[in-house]
Amino acid sequence: MSIVRRVPVRYLVLLRDWLATQDIDTSALLRMAGIDAAKFDQRDATLEPLEMESFIASARRLTGRSDLGFEMGRLIKMTSHDLLGFGMLSCRTIDEVMRLVVRHYHLMTETFTLRYQREPSGCGVAIYTPAMAMPLEMLRFYVEALAIAHDNQIRLMLAGAGGSCEVYIAMPSPPHIARYHRLAPTRFHFDEGSLPGVRVVMAAEVMDHALPLADARVVEDVDRRCYALGQRPPSTSQDWVEYLRMVLRQSEGEAPTLENIAHLNHVSARTIDRYLRRENMTFRELSHEVRLERACRLLEDPAQTVAQIALRLGFSDSANFSRAFKRAIGMSPSEHRQRGRSPSGIVE
Repeated sequence: MSIVRRVPVRYLVLLRDWLATQDIDTSALLRMAGIDAAKFDQRDATLEPLEMESFIASARRLTGRSDLGFEMGRLIKMTSHDLLGFGMLSCRTIDEVMRLVVRHYHLMTETFTLRYQREPSGCGVAIYTPAMAMPLEMLRFYVEALAIAHDNQIRLMLAGAGGSCEVYIAMPSPPHIARYHRLAPTRFHFDEGSLPGVRVVMAAEVMDHALPLADARVVEDVDRRCYALGQRPPSTSQDWVEYLRMVLRQSEGEAPTLENIAHLNHVSARTIDRYLRRENMTFRELSHEVRLERACRLLEDPAQTVAQIALRLGFSDSANFSRAFKRAIGMSPSEHRQRGRSPSGIVE
């Protein structure tokens, strides 16, 4: 049975309340989304991913805005995280904040994971990775919200002290890119072809910045109480198959390896392989299946040449792509495009 991952409703309450200031009828919004309004009156309530998707889709229809992820992110502060936020405010440095958050990130959301480490240079690197498959528009909402929320909270902790951050977001430049430019000195980089998620590189002086409300005993108490709330449960084999499909569908150029994906999710490649074998599948088979699916979908777009599609799929040239495609389904990409036939095979 697949695990239902949860998101605390307290974060969506922030967006709902902001939408109300924009003259949006939020009661109508919740009805449109099919969400029980009573959930928004319960601080400890949670939403399922489908409820989140329905809320954001309904908000987009009502507002016509493409920047709801950006708005969500800028509303999130340390106090938005309840108990864990109290611990964040009591840490000695931003480095300590990150180490506390990464231990209990499942209390913020179960739809993404967070990895954090200090580099030999002293820089801190935070990597947010989706823990489940989700529609492309929802993925982009999440990565924008995470990127902006991270930057916003770092700014609040620095309190004008300065320090640089580089934020890498796996999506194309959004229509509201000018809003990102106004967040200098933080620099945002958009790359549609990278693995889904967000990577933040923070300068050493940011990580070592001393915070004014440090209290080691409070941090220790919050840490203990957060552990008592329970850890995020591990994924099932079905979760892994859905998640890997999403990652492979979003890749551009050279496809991610099993080792790449395992590293981002803090597990071994053998662990993922074991989950796949429970579904009578290997990573190679799944990768080839998704590659073929993408090839056929891309060939439906007459604006893209076979050479362009070959590069997007990670082939060195169109000749190699054509040979592999023909070997899989018995016809060349050009013939398939002309006949519009459905394939049955795997691109090697």
